[in-house]
Amino acid sequence: MASRELPPSIQQQLIRLQQLQQTLNILVAEKQQLETELAEINNALEELNKVDDTTTIYKAVGSVLIQTTKNRLVSELSEKKELADTRLKVLERQESRTRAQLEELQRELQRALGGQPPS
Repeated sequence: MASRELPPSIQQQLIRLQQLQQTLNILVAEKQQLETELAEINNALEELNKVDDTTTIYKAVGSVLIQTTKNRLVSELSEKKELADTRLKVLERQESRTRAQLEELQRELQRALGGQPPS
């Protein structure tokens, strides 16, 4: 084995580190997207609360606007918000777990590489 070649176990840890970094990037992107969606839902609910129950309301379904009632739309948005909140909590837990795994693996790699003679 050449003096600059890393042992297979270290190579595997480096691959795992890259995978965890990619996973973390994906989780962060999903979380940001979900936070944006939640902000839009909250804004829509706020606007709906400003109008009375007799106001004509339309919702977008694809590229078509459909007439609906305020109560029905508030109910749909509230359910969507609840699902998004739940999904956000799951993503936050996954992100936290992935960050912890990433930090632990980085420490392991630093210990392993710190014990190797410089090339």
